[in-house]
This record gives sequence, structure tokens and C-alpha cells, in this order.
Amino acid sequence: MTQYTFYINGEYRAVEADTEEDAAREAGIEEGDVYDLVETDSFDDKCLLSAITDEILFGS
Repeated sequence: MTQYTFYINGEYRAVEADTEEDAAREAGIEEGDVYDLVETDSFDDKCLLSAITDEILFGS
């Protein structure tokens, strides 16, 4: 799952969801709310970056 952080009506809300649409629903964003998607953080991306770093540093 991916963690999405929204800035909604002056406050930050972080939720986990599979898609941005699901995250918006989970965060309680309603039609007409002013919000920004501040950050997207995926565990899969972290694993990929870790594997690439390991290969660069310790690979043959």
C-alpha cells in the first residue's frame, strides 16, 4: 500500500490506500474541499531503491 499525505482545509492527513482516489475518500475529502496532495510514499519504491543501492555498493 501507498501512504498519501493531504493538506486539507489547513490540516495534514495521512492515509494508506491503493489508489489516490481511495486515499481521498479515506481522508474524508468531499466535493468542494480545498486540498493538496503533499506526499506519496510507497514501500515498494523504498525496496527498489534499497536493492539498487546494494547493487551499486556491494555488487560484483
